[in-house]
Amino acid sequence: MRTLAILAAAAAAFVSTPALAALVPTGTACQNTDLVPTAIQCTGFYAGNLTAAGGPTVQDQIVALSLLGFTWNGTQLEKLENLNGNQLIDFTTLLTGTSYVSIHFGNGQGGPGNGNSTAFYKLNGGAGLDTFRTVYGASSSAVLYSVSPAVPEAATWGMMIAGFGVVGGVARRKRRVAALV
Repeated sequence: MRTLAILAAAAAAFVSTPALAALVPTGTACQNTDLVPTAIQCTGFYAGNLTAAGGPTVQDQIVALSLLGFTWNGTQLEKLENLNGNQLIDFTTLLTGTSYVSIHFGNGQGGPGNGNSTAFYKLNGGAGLDTFRTVYGASSSAVLYSVSPAVPEAATWGMMIAGFGVVGGVARRKRRVAALV
């Protein structure tokens, strides 16, 4: 009797567990060169519009973004809708450092593969990327998931340290001149 109760509880827990993501590849794989500037990494094209903010597509977004090494908390920073095939993607948020985006392509002309698919990209926004382009038409919507602070390049660090040295040297010299006067 006790075994039967345990089995019933386990079955109830299994039935109430939300279904795992079912990313369905379309047969056309995304490429880093789908975007200009070139993406660091991509995953997709997955069947359907996975850029929706709710429902089962949230789990799909979590799984797809994890394939790019990003743990998503479920909050979209920004979503662009009704792109109407525009290849220029222009979020109001400046992309800095490592940024994660998805683009849904509808069934319009110039889309990847058979259309109605979504791809996810990891971009290097550097110190600030205002816009980027997709090589495909038929764009329908785009989602910005995350941006990270830009990390200065080594040359930038070197110039900054040299600048501090010059400022310090000038300040030191002014104190010496003031002491002599």
